[in-house]
Amino acid sequence: MGLDIEKVAMLTGMVDKLVQMKHVDNALDESVVEELIQKALFISDVPYSDDEIAAVKRDIAYKYQIQARPGQSILADYEQANWYDDRKAEIQQNFWTRYKNYLIDEKHFSPNVVSTLGNDTLDQKLMNYILDPKADYGKPVLKRGLIIGDVQSGKTSTYIGFICKAADAGYKVFILLTGTIESLRKQTQERVEEGFIGIDMSANTTGGKRVGVGLDNKPIHAMALTSRASDFRGNSNKIAMSLGKDKDAVVFVIKKNTTTLTKLTKWLIDLNADPRTHKIDMPMLMIDDEADNASINTSSDKEDPTKINKLIRKLADVFTKSNYVGFTATPFANVFIDPETTEKMETHDLFPEDFIVALPTPSNYIGPTRIFPKDAEFHSQLVYITDAGREEEDGYSFYFKHKKDWKGKLPESMTDAIYAFYLANAIRDLRGDQREHRSMLINISRFVKVQKYIKEIVEKIHAEAYRSLKYNLSSDFELSMKDPVLNRIYKVWQSQYEKCGFTWDEVAAALFDAMEKIQIKVVNSSRSSEKLEYPKNESLRVIAIGGLALSRGLTLEGLIISYFYRNTCTYDVLMQMGRWFGYRRGYEDLFRIWTHKASAEWYAEIADATEKLKEDMVLMRDLGQKPRDFGIRVRNNSTDLNNTAYNKMRNATDEFDVSSYFGSIVETPYLRFDVEAQKNNFRAVTDLVSECLSRGYRFERRATGSGRKGRYVLSDVPKELIVELIDRLSISKYSSYFNTKQISEFLSGCTDASIDVFDVAFMDGESPDKVADVCGQKITCVERKTCIIDSELDRLSIGRKGKLGGPGDGLVGIVDFNGKTAEEIIENAKASFRKFYEKEKGVPFDKTRVYPSETWFRFVVDRKPLLLIYLIDVGVAEENQKKQEAEFKAAMGNTPAVGLALGLPRNDEEAGLTSTRYKVNRVYNWFDREEMEDILAEGREE
Repeated sequence: MGLDIEKVAMLTGMVDKLVQMKHVDNALDESVVEELIQKALFISDVPYSDDEIAAVKRDIAYKYQIQARPGQSILADYEQANWYDDRKAEIQQNFWTRYKNYLIDEKHFSPNVVSTLGNDTLDQKLMNYILDPKADYGKPVLKRGLIIGDVQSGKTSTYIGFICKAADAGYKVFILLTGTIESLRKQTQERVEEGFIGIDMSANTTGGKRVGVGLDNKPIHAMALTSRASDFRGNSNKIAMSLGKDKDAVVFVIKKNTTTLTKLTKWLIDLNADPRTHKIDMPMLMIDDEADNASINTSSDKEDPTKINKLIRKLADVFTKSNYVGFTATPFANVFIDPETTEKMETHDLFPEDFIVALPTPSNYIGPTRIFPKDAEFHSQLVYITDAGREEEDGYSFYFKHKKDWKGKLPESMTDAIYAFYLANAIRDLRGDQREHRSMLINISRFVKVQKYIKEIVEKIHAEAYRSLKYNLSSDFELSMKDPVLNRIYKVWQSQYEKCGFTWDEVAAALFDAMEKIQIKVVNSSRSSEKLEYPKNESLRVIAIGGLALSRGLTLEGLIISYFYRNTCTYDVLMQMGRWFGYRRGYEDLFRIWTHKASAEWYAEIADATEKLKEDMVLMRDLGQKPRDFGIRVRNNSTDLNNTAYNKMRNATDEFDVSSYFGSIVETPYLRFDVEAQKNNFRAVTDLVSECLSRGYRFERRATGSGRKGRYVLSDVPKELIVELIDRLSISKYSSYFNTKQISEFLSGCTDASIDVFDVAFMDGESPDKVADVCGQKITCVERKTCIIDSELDRLSIGRKGKLGGPGDGLVGIVDFNGKTAEEIIENAKASFRKFYEKEKGVPFDKTRVYPSETWFRFVVDRKPLLLIYLIDVGVAEENQKKQEAEFKAAMGNTPAVGLALGLPRNDEEAGLTSTRYKVNRVYNWFDREEMEDILAEGREE
């Protein structure tokens, strides 16, 4: 069986013409499609099989039934003059018309999607948001924006369309910043040449070979001073003629590389800038692809930005009319850029001051929300890796934390994934897709040596399968199944593709031809990286093995099988590794993702967080809020994942929406850098002790936990006294887990008897140099020598990692309880944590690891709630803060700084209550979100 692809294409073309003749609107329903197909069949008078008719129906549905709702945008000025709307009628759409036709006719985009891109995203939004190239602003101007798309959703098509529209409107200079990897830059260069320029700019191409939009043989009005062969080198004199003197638009496709950025900036200034102002009086559009990668200022000093960030800003400052527009699918780092800067215009940071736009998601896009939630449409196409294990003494089992020269036994599940790739290729051939590219991804190590070793193993697997398929596969099923490789391929077919629409005999007959031409390549950022070439009209079948290069922007055409086993700990990196997102036209049912169960759950969490971010953008738009005025929050409810790297979140804080504190411990890793606030907190603590002593409670050092050191402890303190203390405390807003208002309301409102009385313990230190007097008891202060002062934020950070207490501090207060010894309670908690960990992670718990502090509350019922008080001797880490430290200590005198932690044991009756953590930018804390939502709701009711 199989499809005649030429016949399918011919009938599809006839139906397409009938659609255009009828002027059918975008909502082309199934009955209309059926009617038009029957009419085309009558006209053609050629017999078609049911499968061929079904293929035509799929093609027409793809083209006309896909919808893309308009995206959302928030602006600095909602009343701005929409210059593009005013001038659109007089602008000749030469570049755009060529590109639009290319997307529909050559790239097979849905006309509906292209229409939304041109009319809404570009015309109504982006073009109006950038500077008018014809306007005289009287002084240098820089506009900054951010475009948020989905991973593998077509951001490249959007920004090439953006370039086309801008060039039609009068822009002449385009600077396209790709990532840091040459393979990605080359891929982007190819797409710009195909979609905008129309010729291959490679140095070895005499006269320029026409490609993409240039195949219409019309005059070429754009050029690039980079090529597929090389980044910008600064050794071409063409540029002196290109800017201002020629009518052609000029594009630079460059990596985010300090040398390249420096060369380009110098070249522009030396050969094109006004010698008096050192600026070029021309409009320039800079597009930063993967804007969260390398562009973010990760320096702790915002006045001294990191090098690439500084160079991008300097490059943007060369032109009098500059636009910086970042594109990303993972905006978590970008929204945490500090919008409050005292720097001059020429060193403005890259916060999207002027606009943020969320691109529309076409209805045929297969993203995380359609794969990873348990009730998702494609969830059944996940295959969990359960045999990677952990490193054993023999070193054979592959696991997350392997060494850079690791050579051991790879998981057997990887072989199954490779066999699935063979099967999917055969099925696609049977469906008539022989000319389409096919890819498999193996991303399980970041080390180049390990990637090369994996390639060796994959080549052996492939060679063995090749021999079995060529010499042992026959029409005799029983005989074929005696071959262990063929038997295993058959079992993979049974588990994955038995319902694909073809019998085993049909698939088996197509297998050898389907897998024979598969190439195996290592694709990474090293110089030895192999190239991924996707020639036009030629089916490239490749197993791509790699790490970073497969995780940042590089597109694997026709990706069907993904084998992914990585333990990154940030939203953005994990999402970028998801190369399997995108469009799977004609093989939606065939793609498979082999991954770790925890990774799948992380993706589900990220998908939910991203949707919440988009919902917040809708709220922002409805309220007319500006990017700098409205706080942005990103849900982060995972203990294992951060939104982005720590150094990209220097200006971010936590917000903690709490419904319950049972089974958790919250603390104050940030203190107020305020002498009076600290003295107030110490008075509140001593007043609590004094009140307890007046009621006859003992305040003395006693042993707690399983053989733990003694602490000064107050036992059976009534809850109302704890609430009084919390109400008096002055806590830094950056210690958002320890939100005194939320804690007080929770404790006061909870009627459960399990928290009627508390243990209160003072966590003293070792050194006698700093001792505090608490109602007659001498308590040694806790030393914290890595404190970081941020006086502008009224913040004293305890430790570089934002942790106040140690993992074992929660053991304080665990004593013999309800017939169980403290030792039994602790060991049971450890066992429960190990069981939970192994279920969540899918790997054994390493008993040498430290148990997190939450263990002593989440997995313990038999204990009282605990309030830990830390009397802190502050010691700063930064040499340039020693003066501030000395002044702070002098003002404090003998009074210590106060930190706290509150832990409540698990309460199964209250298990339904939940809590949600968000990471928020600096501005978010200035607003009451509930009040905003109430205002908005009232407005809607009116």
